[in-house]
Amino acid sequence: MLELKNVSKFYYNNGIIASGFTKVNLKFNIGEFVVITGESGSGKSTLLNVISGLDSYEEGEMYINGKETSHYTEKDFEEYRRKYIANIFQNFNLVNSYTVYQNVELVLLLNGYKKKDVKNKVLDMIDQVGLTKFKNTKVAKLSGGQKQRVAIARAMVKETPIIVADEPTREP
Repeated sequence: MLELKNVSKFYYNNGIIASGFTKVNLKFNIGEFVVITGESGSGKSTLLNVISGLDSYEEGEMYINGKETSHYTEKDFEEYRRKYIANIFQNFNLVNSYTVYQNVELVLLLNGYKKKDVKNKVLDMIDQVGLTKFKNTKVAKLSGGQKQRVAIARAMVKETPIIVADEPTREP
């Protein structure tokens, strides 16, 4: 489903080139649970951002269902993320002024669902992560662990084939 062949990511700053990662070869199939480990600063988050289509790559090729992505435009990657990817970020990326319910609902609304059609789905997912009594609480008032569960609920409610979780059990 997702394959990287000799993929490299470089950063350019004031004429200096830094490597995010080089010549990565990976193949992921539906249903696999994959863990990427490494030292801090080794490129794990950068790799996850490339896999998620949030960041570009400079060398090699990434294939989605056998199709090359090196020619993808930003709009193509937006469609890829909408259809295939749900992210759980290290820093949660929640809207602090929104409630738990609104944060989980938002990902569905951004993906074209109608507000009236998502209520039960959102409430069910909030219940699955054990936050029902906090559904109307603003995210800014939650603990780090509770915020992490909101981020997990937001990813899971999207029902994509790929969930990219960057240190999902670590509180920032």
